[in-house]
Amino acid sequence: MFTNATLVVLSLLQARPTARPYTIAYTIAMPDVGSHLYSITLSASGLTGGTVDLQMPVWSPGRYGRMDFAKNVQELSVSGSDGKPLRWTKLDGSLWRVFPAGSRSLRASYRVFANAPMSGTFSVLDSAHANWNGGSLFMYVAGHKPDPVSLDVSPPEGWTIMNGAVRSAGQRHFEFPNYDLLIDTPTEVAPAGSLMLDSFVVDNRTYRVMVHHNGPVSPATRARFVGDVAKIVRYENSVFGAPPLEEYTFLFNIGFPGGDGMEHLYSTQIQSRRFWTDTATFLPGIGSASHEYFHVWNVKRVRPAALGPFDYTREQYQPSLWVAEGWTQYYGEVTLLRAGIEDTVAFYRDMSNLIRDNLTAPGRMVVSARMSSFNAPFWDGAPQAQPTNFQNTFFDYYTKGAGIALYLDLFIRNRTGNTKSLDDAFNELKQRSWNAPNASYYLQGRGYTEDDVERAVSAAAGVNMHDWFERHVGGTEDMDYDEALGWAGLKLVRSDSARWSIEAIPGATPEQLRVRTGWLSGRKG
Repeated sequence: MFTNATLVVLSLLQARPTARPYTIAYTIAMPDVGSHLYSITLSASGLTGGTVDLQMPVWSPGRYGRMDFAKNVQELSVSGSDGKPLRWTKLDGSLWRVFPAGSRSLRASYRVFANAPMSGTFSVLDSAHANWNGGSLFMYVAGHKPDPVSLDVSPPEGWTIMNGAVRSAGQRHFEFPNYDLLIDTPTEVAPAGSLMLDSFVVDNRTYRVMVHHNGPVSPATRARFVGDVAKIVRYENSVFGAPPLEEYTFLFNIGFPGGDGMEHLYSTQIQSRRFWTDTATFLPGIGSASHEYFHVWNVKRVRPAALGPFDYTREQYQPSLWVAEGWTQYYGEVTLLRAGIEDTVAFYRDMSNLIRDNLTAPGRMVVSARMSSFNAPFWDGAPQAQPTNFQNTFFDYYTKGAGIALYLDLFIRNRTGNTKSLDDAFNELKQRSWNAPNASYYLQGRGYTEDDVERAVSAAAGVNMHDWFERHVGGTEDMDYDEALGWAGLKLVRSDSARWSIEAIPGATPEQLRVRTGWLSGRKG
């Protein structure tokens, strides 16, 4: 049973679907790993009405390009309560209509081909492991996404299952409050003994670190990696408060083809093709963990209005990814310093690179942070079937949003004598959205709007930020990073090469040192 009880209760108390709930169950099996084919069934009972529509997502949250997962679905068959075949037809590329002919239940069976490089979007099945992201595998019953669902997994003999919902060794049956939570639970299934599992406790929450490393790992490197993950959790919880969960799971695949990181409510899935070495200064996976764990609040709970509950039938265009991803990118980088994983020299290098990109990228003068976010489905993993002018007409909302976050963190600290920071703006946004009345079955609170973000920053800074937002978020005006760094007694050193740098100004005032110390440490006051 999915034991994050608070979410289960909320899901039941929030708005019920207009249709009477069905009893919905999934099974997934891997009878021939060499075929790269998952075998899946979807059973639904309590049917009403003349037809039942089965929808395959065309995209999945966290990757905004249209993926059309249905292209890998094959051999669909549907039967009724008597076991006899039911008639079905396709309404579009991702939607099947079933005619139950009076049957009160149906069983849809199909297979999905899964041989992509590892990512946070697609699924893979081979002799090394099964790794899935639910949006690429599981159809849902249209109109019944809010209904509770179960999942039974049949792994190959001698393989073990790990995901954010596993509560006991050997568990194969899982229950979820709704379809959204089913596909928000990435899963790794691999030969027993190939997965390393460690845990630690922070803020009375248990954090599990699963690593599937393609090759041997020394005990010292394993311990160092887990220790760095714990440092990340400890610092980031201090920014936004411990998340409302009992257990959180990091799923790492290290040394396998592919690479990505993807956020989920109770877990994150991270892949790096680079192997660990005992002498590495920075172990692969740690940078992604710093980014992805910040998502436990930013975008998974404190979320833009379009991102939960989700419309999986079409790609989503919305203007706030510069906050959802850009602020997360910034905090992911500053966490590495503030948590004691990297030093000030590395941090200044990271920040100078970020500023350089925000002041030199050609696309920054063409597309605003708002429109960069809005156009994410064009670029975020979307197939490019024709040449584009991407380099000159697009500027990544990760980089732009992180540059905005950097500026605002220094701006707020300077205006308030380091008594407030961007942390306060984020927590004000959390108050406005997460703590608002529930808007749907999906989660507590509601999604935020651009106006919520502007008002949250204004409250933290103690000044109306509307004009600033119009120029730098809705417009393409460069931010004055020289002035911003000056508030901290620092200066930006430009170079004709790609290597810009940040240096301390001799004789900084106490006020500047207060801002600098706060910025580097994350502390206020």
